[in-house]
Amino acid sequence: MSNIRLFERLTALEDPGRVGGVPYDRQLRDSVARHLERLLNTRAGSVPIDHEYGMPDMSNIAGSFAMGTTESLSEAIIRQAARYERRLRNARITVEQEQREVITLRFELRGQLESDRADAPDQAFAMILRVNSAGRIYVEPRTSA
Repeated sequence: MSNIRLFERLTALEDPGRVGGVPYDRQLRDSVARHLERLLNTRAGSVPIDHEYGMPDMSNIAGSFAMGTTESLSEAIIRQAARYERRLRNARITVEQEQREVITLRFELRGQLESDRADAPDQAFAMILRVNSAGRIYVEPRTSA
């Protein structure tokens, strides 16, 4: 059960039904997605134990979706994922066109999830990141990577 984070393990002790019957690879994928969503929506400097944890302030991002902004955002996402989500390896990000909303950035983050079990191979991982005009990042895991 070490594929999920500490607070998730503690929750599972209190409510075993939350992880009971959920396959190992799904637990790992969901845990990584939840952690990345928390990480990417935390403002840098707001965590007293590590001032580098989190993203720069993006609250006024609506008017600045220029190419330089998307590149710097991509770099910041990769840097945070590489530093704070060690289960995700070989992370790469691409900017995608958003069809639904004009003031939303859409990225695809891909990589490999490192398994801590000998009988489970590393698995491909892909998720969509949507950044709205207020700077909030929404994470949508893809079922097939």
